[in-house]
Amino acid sequence: MSGGDNREPLNKRPRTNRSKSNHLVQAPVDGENRCHFFVAAKGRYCPLTIKAGNKYCGEHMVVCDSSSTEPATRRVPCPYDPSHSVDFIKLKRHMEALCNSRPPAIRPAFTDPDCNVTLLPPGYAERSFDDCGQLWSGEALAKADARLMVQPGEHVYLSATSSKVFGDLSSSLYEPQARAKPESLDEATARRLLRPVVTAYLQATLQAPENIESAALEDLLELVRPSGDFAVDVCTHSALEKRLHVKTNPKHVLQQASLIGHLDRRGLLDKQYAFVEFGAGKGELSVYVHAALNSGPENSDSSSSIILVDRKNFRQKYSVGDQNSEAEPLHHRFERIYIDIRDLDLSKIRELQTVDPATGAAHLRPIVAYSKHLCGAATDLTIKCLERYQQAGGSVAGVAIALCCHQVCKYSMYIDHAHLSTATTHGSKAGEWCDSQRAEFQHLTTMSSWAINTPAPSQPNGDQQQQQDGQEADPAAHYSGLSFDQRMRAGHAVKRFLDIGRLEFVRQKLGMKDAGLVYYTTRATSPENLALLGTTTTTTAP
Repeated sequence: MSGGDNREPLNKRPRTNRSKSNHLVQAPVDGENRCHFFVAAKGRYCPLTIKAGNKYCGEHMVVCDSSSTEPATRRVPCPYDPSHSVDFIKLKRHMEALCNSRPPAIRPAFTDPDCNVTLLPPGYAERSFDDCGQLWSGEALAKADARLMVQPGEHVYLSATSSKVFGDLSSSLYEPQARAKPESLDEATARRLLRPVVTAYLQATLQAPENIESAALEDLLELVRPSGDFAVDVCTHSALEKRLHVKTNPKHVLQQASLIGHLDRRGLLDKQYAFVEFGAGKGELSVYVHAALNSGPENSDSSSSIILVDRKNFRQKYSVGDQNSEAEPLHHRFERIYIDIRDLDLSKIRELQTVDPATGAAHLRPIVAYSKHLCGAATDLTIKCLERYQQAGGSVAGVAIALCCHQVCKYSMYIDHAHLSTATTHGSKAGEWCDSQRAEFQHLTTMSSWAINTPAPSQPNGDQQQQQDGQEADPAAHYSGLSFDQRMRAGHAVKRFLDIGRLEFVRQKLGMKDAGLVYYTTRATSPENLALLGTTTTTTAP
């Protein structure tokens, strides 16, 4: 950051006054024009207004009372994208022509359902949704995805409460309720699962004590050092210098600049490569990758394609002109692909295929893969996708993936079950599904969220020093029996344990011997500040 920048540091800026939203934690009273839906993740009720005679707003009508089952008033989740809902009587038209998530009439050649899933449930190919729908939906598999299983315009819902493909809708009808602990995850289970994971993490990061086998879990957690177990290496890049001084809150720009700086340091910003951004969203990061490529020496005898992959079509997408570049070189090409990474066969993308004019032989271009942030299972799917690209004859020159959201990892998609078996009670044989290990994995992913949780609000008469330190007055107040600080360290150990498995897979399967885990930005900028970086080229980081 330049010396002339007079902006206040992020941690010095005044916090937004949230006193006006305090009433949202209270249930709406009779006659109040406010939605009755309780948003458990935020610990408050929805603030949106409602129509006369309704109890919920438009989006939350999907959880309406069982008495509101008339098609004229019923709202159902959109089969193509359950994050939004639609009036039941308008559903067919919505699926035919209005939904932005509707699949194309002709399936693209690069679509191969579940091709990047590491481990499929037993009998997956033969069994039906009626038998295994809950499991398939929980693992987000292709056979539970309407975009693949339902033709455009097909009327999925047989009635206001039942679905032709996805069964009874009654599971979506629930009353507002407070957040509860995960089923069967109690103190004994948490301790049983945490000890081998924390031990494996400490051993992998060379922090394990000599008496690790006899040490208490609390003593092991004291050795966990968040943001101190891997190198901190915050980079920057001139392509984002102007953007950094324009943004009032520069946290995203700082992360983008560091990722692009790491790509540059490793010699990966070269136009001989094609670039693939996974989980691209609006495409802002790729716009600045384009700017960084344009700022380097020209290489007119080769072209550089930039492929943006995301399963959703976002509004207000970034374009090449948004980074204030004067012109877009003709040899840079952007291609947006809307697909779940789970089903993506990179080798079938036309922009990554080349033909030798002399021999007529087809080749796959070398690629650089990057992302910020790639949530949970999407990271594992991406790594598997890159491995399959190499198996098809392509090469992956390097990766720069910011890791996050381990709580939404999926057992079927985790990249290395052998690594997982080193620290779980129930092991999985090579290539075999294990229901008991899946249950343990789900508990681990739940506990991983402890790493970035904020402490629960203290009681008005609580100890002031404990409130400042973010500690509960009584650790037993949490079902795990651990204090806030201990839970934060335990969650951190779980996240890094899963990331270490990914790192080893990238080293062994993608051939990136120099791959490493690096804190690419400060924790104050983002609590999810770890990146997986690696290259197969001869240029390595200093």
